[in-house]
Amino acid sequence: MMSPGTAHASLKYDSPSIASRPKPKPGLRQLADHPEILGHIDQRRLGSHGATVDFARARFHSVPANAVEIFEELVLVTGKTGLLVSRTRDDAHAYLTGIKGHHNECLILFRHAYGKVSCRLGIGNLGADAHVGFLTHGTFKEAWHAAYGRQPEARAPEDRGFWTDLPYEATELNELQGIVWRGGTLCIERITLEP
Repeated sequence: MMSPGTAHASLKYDSPSIASRPKPKPGLRQLADHPEILGHIDQRRLGSHGATVDFARARFHSVPANAVEIFEELVLVTGKTGLLVSRTRDDAHAYLTGIKGHHNECLILFRHAYGKVSCRLGIGNLGADAHVGFLTHGTFKEAWHAAYGRQPEARAPEDRGFWTDLPYEATELNELQGIVWRGGTLCIERITLEP
């Protein structure tokens, strides 16, 4: 059981003073383990123009576990599980998704920092709760996050209500350099980036 002083210190500070260093969260762990990933992004320049990255244009069908895939303005970094690019039966939607119903972890870095980001997400068949966080440039700390709960009834990507938009606008000097996704099987159709 934690003493009241310890609980207060844990809530008050990002990194409480303890004997051993806390483990980085999934996503940030990949950056710590593989610093060469940062060579794929420009941390000094903001994106000068908008970009929409649509997974219908992906030339790859899967990204294995613990791998890096460069795709247009994105750097996809997988954790313990891989990713797939899948399509609906009617070919109306193509999307990036996990291969497990839970324990997915993926870091999606932007090659430049952006002020506004919007993700077109499929949340109708998560399998487990999912977490999506927007990462600031430079520090890669979460500026904001959204949590999606597992739906009582699974839906197909063709169903109404399967897709939703998750937008975030950063404050000046806190531009976004990526997204972290943990947990349930999200479907990411596209990511729109604006300066």
